[in-house]
Amino acid sequence: MSQRPNGASQYPPAAYAQAVPADLTAAPPASLIKWFSLTAVAGVVVGGLWWMLAPSGAFYGSGEDVSTWLPRDLVLAGLGLVAGIVTAFLLLPQRRRTGAAFKVLVTVIGCAVGSIIAWQLGTLAGALWGHTPAHPASDSIAFSLRTYSVLAIWPGSCALILFIGTLGSLLRSSPEDERNAAAHS
Repeated sequence: MSQRPNGASQYPPAAYAQAVPADLTAAPPASLIKWFSLTAVAGVVVGGLWWMLAPSGAFYGSGEDVSTWLPRDLVLAGLGLVAGIVTAFLLLPQRRRTGAAFKVLVTVIGCAVGSIIAWQLGTLAGALWGHTPAHPASDSIAFSLRTYSVLAIWPGSCALILFIGTLGSLLRSSPEDERNAAAHS
C-alpha cells in the first residue's frame, strides 16, 4: 500500500488505478437514443422507396409475374446497402469520441429495426394500394419479401464498413496518435 502525505495508506495503489476515467468510457444516453431512433426511423424512408421502386410496387409490374419476385427483393437489398453505407459514413467520425463502441452497437441494432420497419411498411403499402387479382394463384402474388436474409444487409453493411474503417485507422496510426486523438475529441 502506498502512503499519502498525511500518513494514511491508499488502496489500491496508484499503479493499479484505472487508466481511463469512467466518465470518458460511457456514452451519454441522449446520443444513444438519437443514433437508434434515427436509424430506425430511416426504415420508413427505405420502406417507402422500396414500395415505389420495386417491380409490382407502386409504379410498374405485377405480382402475378413470377419473374418480378427476385428483383423486388433485390431492390430492398440495394436500398439496405445504400442505407448501411450512409449510416456507417455518418458514424465513422464518431468512432474516437466518448462511448463509441456503444454508439456502434446501438446504431447497428437501430439498422436492424429500421430494416424490419422498411419490410413491414413496404408490405403494408402493397396490401393497401397494390394490385392483387381477384383469384390469386398464390399468396405470394401480393407485394412481399421472399428472401428474408435481405433484412441483414443494412445492419451488416453498416457494421462491416465501421469495422474496416476502424481497423484501417488503427493500422495507419501509432498508439500514441490514438491517445492524442482521443484526448482532443
